[in-house]
Amino acid sequence: MKISLEAAKEHLKNSKEVLSSLFCTIETGYISRSGILIATTEKILFCADYMFGKGLKWEFEYSHISRFSETSGIVLDRGPVPFIKKLVMNYKDEFIVFTNFSTPAKVSDFLTLVQSKLK
Repeated sequence: MKISLEAAKEHLKNSKEVLSSLFCTIETGYISRSGILIATTEKILFCADYMFGKGLKWEFEYSHISRFSETSGIVLDRGPVPFIKKLVMNYKDEFIVFTNFSTPAKVSDFLTLVQSKLK
């Protein structure tokens, strides 16, 4: 079942304001899941779509993100098709890729917003 923005907001504390969101896929190591990527005032949150009645979530604090950028090619041979927009992130010791955006036109604005939080 596809997660909604309202359902994903339940994972946030009331004090966190949602600034932007994108439906996409997260690729982290051996896991690839579709869901929603949310930028808040304090962190990035990814909530995966529900499988078997259970969803996963990942939280990424801005202070631990060393790189957040866009690429339009294959990233470490992870993507089968070149020239598809991807957001790549280094978080602590992890390398994470976001791809398959439902609204690719919003990716650049999301990127700009997150990069402004990293400064």
